[in-house]
Amino acid sequence: MEQVQPSKSQKSCCVVGKFEAFHRGHRRLIERAKEICTRVKVISIRGIGDSIFTDEERKEIANELNVELLNVPFSEVKDFSPQEFFEKLKEWKCDVLVVGEDWRFGKNRKGDVKTAKALGKSSGIEIFVVPVETEGKEKIGASRIRELLSLGKVEEANKLLGFPYFAAGVVVRGSSKGREIGFPTVNVKPFKELPLPFGVYAVNLIFDEKTSRGVANYGKAPTLKNSEPLIEVFVPGEKLPSLYGRQVKVEFLKFLRPEKRFSSVDELIKQIKLDVENLKEFWRSEVGAGE
Repeated sequence: MEQVQPSKSQKSCCVVGKFEAFHRGHRRLIERAKEICTRVKVISIRGIGDSIFTDEERKEIANELNVELLNVPFSEVKDFSPQEFFEKLKEWKCDVLVVGEDWRFGKNRKGDVKTAKALGKSSGIEIFVVPVETEGKEKIGASRIRELLSLGKVEEANKLLGFPYFAAGVVVRGSSKGREIGFPTVNVKPFKELPLPFGVYAVNLIFDEKTSRGVANYGKAPTLKNSEPLIEVFVPGEKLPSLYGRQVKVEFLKFLRPEKRFSSVDELIKQIKLDVENLKEFWRSEVGAGE
């Protein structure tokens, strides 16, 4: 009896890669897959190098994109031949595979797009190839984004990501010294080590689906002597509810200055006021916001 092939709307599309960042290159694959299938599965090979986002943060991104995320340990597939990898794709219920034109797979990266097309024909998996996404004639990749973040070039990194770099964390109690000097902060302990230099940033603080624009110091606040790196967010002109113990998200928009130690609290206050003015100037220039 002849097997009835599912219609396009019933097929499951898969995209495969590390997907540590869900950057613009990744999103181009996902967008193409969504044009073909109603169900899109992201098969993320984990355990290769450092990740820009935690697994929970990546799950949140996948949910926002309305795709299924399947994390696969690299150790599980590292010795697969190209043929064995395609057999695994069948187990993962992949009817269609959407890949970048430079995709490599299998042990020692032996398989390429040509190999995939041949294996797809024999295994019944349709192959769609998408051009590489570039910026400034250079391929967009996680290593490039991580390097930009490490240099404090947040705006450039965000352009490659296609969304603001962010960190989730829990709000902890601080020393209350910020409140004492007139700048109460929300102290966020991130769930990961950030690939950012210690310093002051223009940020968005997000909780309860609400976004508050602020300025944040990421680091150990040498003048006030934090024991561990925190993201200390000050939101000018807004009284925030108590967030102790709550999980929040901080989006990083622009690096304003490096972290530094001040000789007195008065000097610190003077600098914070200047930081707030620089923040407002950023709002005016970037998002058209006023005072």
